[in-house]
Order: sequence, then C-alpha cells, then structure tokens
Amino acid sequence: MSIGYRVFIVHSDDSVEHISQKAFEGFFSRNEPSLKKFAGSNIHIAMALYTLKERKPEQVIRIDNMRLTVNTDGSLDEDRSSDALRLAMNRVYPAEERAESMAPVIDATAKFDERRWEQYNPKLSGPAHKKILERLFGGNV
Repeated sequence: MSIGYRVFIVHSDDSVEHISQKAFEGFFSRNEPSLKKFAGSNIHIAMALYTLKERKPEQVIRIDNMRLTVNTDGSLDEDRSSDALRLAMNRVYPAEERAESMAPVIDATAKFDERRWEQYNPKLSGPAHKKILERLFGGNV
C-alpha cells in the first residue's frame, strides 16, 4: 500500500487552493521563499494524507491542519514555527508536571499555550473539508 499527500491553502471563505508538494517542501522543510503569493500573511494549511490505488487517491487517512506565518519574502517565519513546536512539546509533557516544584506560584502558561495551540491548529470547516475531498476524488463525494 502506498501513501500520498496533497497540500491545500484554506482561505477565509472556505475555498481551497492546491499548492505543489515541491513548493510546500521548499517552504516548510528548507525555508525557501517559495510561497511569495502569500508573503506577509498567515495561511491555513490542510495536508490530506491518503492511500493510493493505481496512483490515484483511494481512501483518506487523515487531514492535518496548521496555521503558518509567511515572511515578506515568501519563506516560513522560523520564530513562529519554533513557538508551534514548543507548544506541541508542551502537549506531550504538560506544564503541570513540570511545575510541581513551584507550588505557591500560579502558572497560567498552560492556559495561554492552549489558546495559542488552537490558533495555530484551527479546525477544518465542513465546507472546506468537502472541497478538499472533491479535489482529491474529482467531485464523486
């Protein structure tokens, strides 16, 4: 069984725009300025992972979402990306477990982190989800 993926930009009106894997990999993995069209803005990315049959999507495994910041040159904002990584690690190792030695101090970091986590990882709306499935399966949804 082979696995494939496609990357989409989800716009505020729930429309979706496919971006090439090459452009996304350059942007996300190599910090290349490959998303100049979205320079200086926050973008909502949806990555659909699916099984392949005869090189075509067969079944969706999952759709991951994240909100990323694009620098003015079209590259990934590394500070914002590092903050998102820190938030993900805090979900694995919650702040309550780390802060036991600070008992008399009230630490609201976890609440602020949870709010930022929700901002960085928005839920995919029903209409956007349907449009992604239509793009994957050619309107046979």
